[in-house]
Amino acid sequence: MKKKLSVGILLSVIVVSLPFGSGKIVRAETPAASTVSFLYFNDGHEINPVVDKLGTRGGVARLKTLIESVKGDKIVAFGGDLGGGTLFGGIFKGFPMVEAFNRFPIDVANFGQHDFDAGSANTLELIKASNFTWISSNLIGKDGKSFGHVPSYQVYEKQGIRIGVIGLTSAMQTTTQDEDVKQSDVIESAKTVVDQLKREQHPDLIVALTQEPVQDDKLLMQAIPDIRVVFTEEEAEEKSFVYDVDGAAKRYIFSPQGNMGSIIRLNIGKGTDGQLTLAHEIMKVDETVKEDEALAGLAKEYQTKLDDELGKTIAHSDSDLPYGDNHESRFKETAIGNFISDAYRDYYQTDVAFANGGGIRASAGQGNFTLKDAKSILPFNNKIVVAEVTGDMLLSALENSVAAVDKLAGGFLQVSGISYTYNPGKTVGQRIEQATVNGKPINKGQKYRAALSNYIYTGGDKYTMFGNAKTVVGASEALTDFELLIAYAKKLETISSKVEGRIQVNGFADVTSDHWAQKDVYSLSSKGIMNGIDDARFAPNQSITRSEFTGYLAKGLGLEQQTITDESGLTGMEPKDALTREEMAVVMKYIYETKTGKQLEAVASMPFEDDNLIADEARAAVSGLTARGLLNGRMPTMFAPKAYATRAEIAHIIMNLISL
Repeated sequence: MKKKLSVGILLSVIVVSLPFGSGKIVRAETPAASTVSFLYFNDGHEINPVVDKLGTRGGVARLKTLIESVKGDKIVAFGGDLGGGTLFGGIFKGFPMVEAFNRFPIDVANFGQHDFDAGSANTLELIKASNFTWISSNLIGKDGKSFGHVPSYQVYEKQGIRIGVIGLTSAMQTTTQDEDVKQSDVIESAKTVVDQLKREQHPDLIVALTQEPVQDDKLLMQAIPDIRVVFTEEEAEEKSFVYDVDGAAKRYIFSPQGNMGSIIRLNIGKGTDGQLTLAHEIMKVDETVKEDEALAGLAKEYQTKLDDELGKTIAHSDSDLPYGDNHESRFKETAIGNFISDAYRDYYQTDVAFANGGGIRASAGQGNFTLKDAKSILPFNNKIVVAEVTGDMLLSALENSVAAVDKLAGGFLQVSGISYTYNPGKTVGQRIEQATVNGKPINKGQKYRAALSNYIYTGGDKYTMFGNAKTVVGASEALTDFELLIAYAKKLETISSKVEGRIQVNGFADVTSDHWAQKDVYSLSSKGIMNGIDDARFAPNQSITRSEFTGYLAKGLGLEQQTITDESGLTGMEPKDALTREEMAVVMKYIYETKTGKQLEAVASMPFEDDNLIADEARAAVSGLTARGLLNGRMPTMFAPKAYATRAEIAHIIMNLISL
């Protein structure tokens, strides 16, 4: 039985009034259709489908099938990141993906920072190998012109609709640094190119392909109203995101699933009155999509090459070396982080060594440790340099390391030769509570030899403190992280790395000093009422079960848990199911009345726009508690009654109830 082709779910239709004009364009001879389809995907690290705990997604063979299933006029855009970031990208440096994309075909591509992981010279070769057009509106070459002399924008006219496309790339500090490419300010560059595009081409619609966080995309759209649609980088591996940015104007940000897990399809039509109709759908690239046979064969060939090259055993590991399903290497000590940093320190015989957690990209299992394992763990080919640094620089580096642990920033340092304790509840710059080198407190004036990546040494991830350090082994003569890891594994023969207490977290890495519920969370934790989900995380945004909620209330308020359940309105409900916000309010009402002896009356005027969604039995609780300042909405005007209550919200309301 043949599987049906999955083509997505229609999410919305919008109408936007836009100007119409004429001018020089890029044309394509395609069959007439009532609409033009703009197809967007990105994050092309793997030529084969990715198969993991989230399921199956991506793969060039299925991607091509989906693109070909869209009939009529279409523009196919790739958002960037095909040149690195994973084992496959690190080994082949993007060329298999270009080879595959040339067969789709793709019309236009924007750069991601990982397209520069092998250096800008490699990126230039990728451009030459491409049959499609790369664009960039803000990356500048050494000669002051657009990097690689690629266009700063493209304009396509199909079905009488003129669509302008610009490309913007940020976070270039997180890839290989060289003098041949420079990142210009995203918003200022976009303003310049949009003005030029409007002046020269008079497009009906301006689309931006971006490689930056969604929050920055929102600032971009706020600064430049002419950009109606942004296609941006992935926010998650498991799903796609659609953001309606501007209410009545219906301006959108689209973020497809990671590892080419989905295609965002924007259908663009134009009426006789000059109005554009825009509709979007998400097309899942999963196992329900049949593979294109030719591209499946190409992917298999490259997989065979990869397996042959990297299947050699170089050591044996006596335990698993996970980098962390929850990105633990970005906020706490991990065995794999110790293994890597020890490899750097051992080879160069330095006092200390650093390995940035964001550079660790895979785990290794117990048993044979192969070249493939080593390359999967460290796919970026970072050069590990040696520098003579002061103790003050080390302390500044450690402070920078823990400045954004709640955001899982890649700059978090795994260490060798150093032990340190940090408190995420303190303000940035004051979080390191103690730090030693080889068991002795760090002396600010003393000089230490440190092994670290050239990326960190030259200022990546905001490590600017090494500007006056003395270079002992520079990048030109240094070995790569991958080479050092292999050398260390071969030397050990048996890998026995484990967590040793090098890094201590005094608090919760995901509840930092600027978190809205920080005081409530730490107060409940100190009282033993509500603890974290492990030794370093509170999980403030995680939902909570009804049973957990009543248990915390009982512990915090000295009540019987079963009494709370029976008398608050939760009787008969499944205790293991997640608690909704309106259920939370009903239980709070019971606690309020029990503690104060006062009846909580409903307030006539409800301050929430979604009050019609609040169940009748919860209206008095929500309105009365809100009026007394004991309960807040998710947003100023929205209560979100059916949404699940979070652990941070629960901590906050328990503290409110304790204070009654």
